[in-house]
Amino acid sequence: MKHVGNSRTISDIEFVIEARGLGDTRRAWTAYGAQCTRDRHRFSGQDYDFTIEVMQLRMMKSGRTSWHVVIVTEWWRAAHSDSDIRCTKWLKVLAGKPADVTAWMRRCRATKVERADDLEIHEG
Repeated sequence: MKHVGNSRTISDIEFVIEARGLGDTRRAWTAYGAQCTRDRHRFSGQDYDFTIEVMQLRMMKSGRTSWHVVIVTEWWRAAHSDSDIRCTKWLKVLAGKPADVTAWMRRCRATKVERADDLEIHEG
């Protein structure tokens, strides 16, 4: 699968694992069987701030890594401002097949959307 690292796939994976923005302080959690970890590194200079987030997802099967993905996000901001100068995201499959990652993401996304639809029907 050529385009596993495109912005749509990254957004869908973040939706599935409920990756929240900078305000989220979770460092490790499990989502739909994937082990998720996140590390953040920050630098604040006189004129700019820089934050890098490294999120890793691992799918384990029988004690072995089936696939391992890293999503890296960089935020650049002007000092004393809430607006971004630049925000970049990229994804890299470190182990396993990209097709396995996207199949998992599509299956989990469909399950999550279906559950949300069921909640709306029961509450409405």
